[in-house]
Amino acid sequence: MKVVEIKKGIIRVEFYKNNPVCVYEDYFVINETKYPNDNNDYVSEENGVLKKYKDISSLYVFINGNFEHVKIKYSFPTFFEENVWIEYSYSEDKIANVRFMENCKETLFSIKTPNGIHSPRYIKEKNIFLFNDPAQKYLLFYSKTGEFLWQYTEEDANLKINWKCIPVVDDVVVIISKYGARPKKIQGFNIRTGEQIWIIQSDAKYEPDTFHVGEDNMLYGCRGYVVSPGIGITKLNPFTGDLEVTLVNKEEVFDSMPWNVTMHGRRLYYADNREGKEIGVIDVDRKEIVERQPLEIKKNVTIGAPVVTDDRMYVYIRELNELRVYEL
Repeated sequence: MKVVEIKKGIIRVEFYKNNPVCVYEDYFVINETKYPNDNNDYVSEENGVLKKYKDISSLYVFINGNFEHVKIKYSFPTFFEENVWIEYSYSEDKIANVRFMENCKETLFSIKTPNGIHSPRYIKEKNIFLFNDPAQKYLLFYSKTGEFLWQYTEEDANLKINWKCIPVVDDVVVIISKYGARPKKIQGFNIRTGEQIWIIQSDAKYEPDTFHVGEDNMLYGCRGYVVSPGIGITKLNPFTGDLEVTLVNKEEVFDSMPWNVTMHGRRLYYADNREGKEIGVIDVDRKEIVERQPLEIKKNVTIGAPVVTDDRMYVYIRELNELRVYEL
């Protein structure tokens, strides 16, 4: 890979349909078109939806080249598609009143929330919602019409559910319970019934708490520890719970966290935050690092997960207000 462009002065970068949306001080750029930002709106992307807003009354979604106003009933929504979102409000008896909008069709229902809900997810292929609580102790499964299906509760006081990574493959949902940043328990359940299919009690330091669904429906992730040599490549079968960890580059130390990893095709792209910083590329079939891109950054910064398309890799360095574009 080689760098083909470096953009500077960028306050924030969002990615919309595999293209960067560069936000500057008083404007932002979408597909080389400049949009003024006189109102200091916040521009963000969520599940493939680009939106801008200052508050709930001034929410706009980018559709067919224009920002269209969205009218909200309860609270700031979570978008799943441009015309699909969910919003909710709380009553005094720990009930959440939910409004689900899908292509202009409104569905209203209520759910019991003993500790509130946070970051709802919609599994469109299954017509199922996942609701988790802010304390990361339970997951609620509901149909999109408001029918309660089942609930998972993490009973171990020392563990929390990793709500940022809840893979769903066919009818299997994978729930990862972790202590700090280390997975301690990984389980597979039938997403409709809650039947437990398998469980892994984990204490291996190289296993990640974040997985990506591969083209073969297997789950992949990687992790490197700054205090131990090597980087661990993990493959998890979501149907059987079979887990395989391969340790590579055993003579070298890496500072690569599993949430700073992207998967594209049959490759994992990880950010290494050691001095100088670099992006590494792992072939999951060969189980080895096949390419490395030094970033040669002298300043103490933190690199997040790169964004990868078929022919480009994007690395945003927030502390430098800089976006680097690489040709693959």
